[in-house]
Order: sequence, then structure tokens, then C-alpha cells
Amino acid sequence: MIKTKTKLKVKRSFRVNIRSRHSTHDPLRTTLSRLPFRSIVRLGSTTELNDGKRRVECNSVQAVRNSSNKLLMKTKFKENGVITPDWWVYSQGQFRKFNSTDASAVTPIGSLPLPIVAKHIYGSRNSGNTLIKTLEELKSYMVNKNPSNYIYERYFGAVREYRLHINEDECFYTCRKMLKEDTPEDHRWYRNDSNCVWIKEDNALFNKPSSWNDIVEESIKALKAVGLDVGAVDVKVKGNGVDFKILEINSAPSFGDITLEKYSEVIPKILKSKLYA
Repeated sequence: MIKTKTKLKVKRSFRVNIRSRHSTHDPLRTTLSRLPFRSIVRLGSTTELNDGKRRVECNSVQAVRNSSNKLLMKTKFKENGVITPDWWVYSQGQFRKFNSTDASAVTPIGSLPLPIVAKHIYGSRNSGNTLIKTLEELKSYMVNKNPSNYIYERYFGAVREYRLHINEDECFYTCRKMLKEDTPEDHRWYRNDSNCVWIKEDNALFNKPSSWNDIVEESIKALKAVGLDVGAVDVKVKGNGVDFKILEINSAPSFGDITLEKYSEVIPKILKSKLYA
């Protein structure tokens, strides 16, 4: 009897295509498990791939655009009923609440509820943001700016701020942003890596708000409003632990070791669920 060789069918696997320019995302390219299908994950990237290959997608180009442009993001929040601070745009020499064309929605400059935060539409990590406390400051601010490049958000003076990493089902990781003790008074109105420490949920200083379930639900609503599959939501909460506002959602948050670990677990689950949906 002549023996013939049997060819073994080798199942192909593919690396997840990570589209990001953020250095803290680089480890994802090696920590993520290979998958039996092509996929792409966008963390802040709006790059289109036109090579004709089918890929399962996490965070579409349009969803990233919606979340990286504050005007689009806040419009999507309002359209979908997300709890967020009131805001105005400056158009044709007038402040208008939301993007209304109704003449009655015009707010005279002297009637804006100060303090407000002027936010550049494409600003990130607090760059392009300015707290304006008085009418004189607002008038002076507008002299050297193109005011149409900003949104003007009512300042929500809450003492606690949290970041929730969200997919459509849950908050899979969270931290509290807590100000460093030596933060100067004029830098205490915002929180980012430069002036705060990140308190994990198992730390008593996390001080979990009593409205936490509502905060998670609203954060998921914000994620869906802009169309993301995964993202990081910043939330401010009053000292009573009840009243809160969604500030924004980010498709490209900075990663620490734990964040990297959590996203490495969650991203394959999202991609597989979208493949078999």
C-alpha cells in the first residue's frame, strides 16, 4: 500500500489593527490576542482603509469624529437626552443655546450664566479650555479669538470628577480624578494628568456616589449617542453624590497599566460580538 501525505488545513489568524497615534496605546499591538478574522480598532484615529478587505470594526470613523469634535459631541448628547451642562455657540454675532435657529433662543452676552468654560471645538486634555468668570473677562477673551471655534459651556461647580471606561453593556473600569494638594487655586477648576492623581474604585477616597448606577447608565447613553463601541466618559458629581453632569466622551484616553489590561480584555469581546451580531 502506498501512503499519501495528508495536507493539514491551517486556520489563519490576524493581528488586531490598532489605529492610534497615542504612545500609551502601543502595547495593545502586542498584548491583544490574534483573532481568526480581520479587525480594526480606532482610538482617536479617523483613517479610512480602502484596501477592499473586510474588517470587523470597533469605533467607526464617524463615531471618532463625533467624539473628537466638541460641537458634534454636545449636539449628539442633546439630541439623545444625555445629562450634560447647558452650552452655547457663537454665530453671526450672537450667542445661541444649542444650535437653535429660533430667534428667541438668542442669549445676550450680558445674560450668559457666568462662570462659563470656553472650549475649543478640537481641544483635548483641557488644551483650548478657559474658565471665564466675569463679563469683562468674556469680552476681553473674545477680542483675540475667533469665537465661532468654541462652544461655551455652563460651569458645573462640582467637587468630584470620575472617568468611566464604557462599552455598550457596562463600565469595565473607573477612577476618580482627585486634585493634588499643591494645585494652585487658578488650576483647580479642571482635572487632568497635570494636576490630579487617579484613585481606583477599591480606595476609600474613591467615595462612590450614591447615584452611581444612574451615572453608568447615562455614560452608556453618551457612548451610544456618538456611536462609539468603547470610550472614556468624564463625569462631574456634586458633593451630595446625587447630582451629576456628563462633561464629554473620549475615544482615545491615556492608558496606564490597568487600563491597558482592561482594554486588552474588552476589545476582543467587542470585536467577536460584532462579528456574530
